Amino acid sequence: MDPLSDIVSFLRLRSYLVGGFEAGGNWSIGFDAYEAIKCYAVTEGACWIAVEGAGEPVFLREGDCFMLPRGRPFRVASDLSLPPDDWRRHFLGTEEGALVKLNKDSGVTVLGGHFALAGPHADMLLGMLPPIVLVRGEAERETLRWAFERMRKELTDLKPGSILIAQQLASMIFIKALRLYLDENKGTGWLFALSDQRVVGAAIKAIHREPSHSWTVETLASEVGMSRASFAARFRQLVGESPIEYLTHWRMLLAGRSLEHGEPISTIAHALGYESESAFRTAFKRVTGNTPRHHARLFAQNNAASFLVQNGT
Repeated sequence: MDPLSDIVSFLRLRSYLVGGFEAGGNWSIGFDAYEAIKCYAVTEGACWIAVEGAGEPVFLREGDCFMLPRGRPFRVASDLSLPPDDWRRHFLGTEEGALVKLNKDSGVTVLGGHFALAGPHADMLLGMLPPIVLVRGEAERETLRWAFERMRKELTDLKPGSILIAQQLASMIFIKALRLYLDENKGTGWLFALSDQRVVGAAIKAIHREPSHSWTVETLASEVGMSRASFAARFRQLVGESPIEYLTHWRMLLAGRSLEHGEPISTIAHALGYESESAFRTAFKRVTGNTPRHHARLFAQNNAASFLVQNGT
């Protein structure tokens, strides 16, 4: 897989609520902080959105899509000067896939979903995104709008396989929105560095392709056809850390997943290119703050607690 797919697979993206609302005239809705990614499309009309700590409000037109990855409180309204209604008044207890009517009028339709991240490394991706991610390209937003409409239909009809289709659509929407955002913006971090396809992006792909290889700054520089000094400077400028720091962090993410699957520490150490268990243990503790055994134990305990909650015991 490519690096973006690798990271998203760690996050285990899933959709747990899809729906939308219709409104007209004057209206305003306030939403609390939340633990999810919200992703929406304005499929009819226009409205305002204001996200806490995100700067000036944004006017959204028909066809605009936006993603809220940070969980901050926000308001959506025809007029932001209006006092906001509490979202619970309109949305609490509604059925999956429902299109809620905020009032008797119409003219604005917003469809969207709340996407949960089940993986423990969400900050590796979401930490470098702004509080609101806007997608306004004409061709691309039509694709996202189609996906939202299809998702809502699947969850409304609930035919065999509908939930799985909705989950796959949720992943597609999330990744598509990320790709479009990267095409139009610059920043520091591995995610933005992927757009530097010839140099830093190529080096990151090489690391992901062969994480057990005994990479050095020199060998990575040679891989992309640059001098050691120029490559090291460019990598740090775009990613925010050195090539070897990134390699170590990626190896520890892979190690964490293997530990969660119950693989022996000796096997993991060898598979990731460490000459000894001791060297691997030291690196894992330095990067994650936990020993490998403690990480595996915490995962098992969290899984057990989650199972008990889901089964009402």
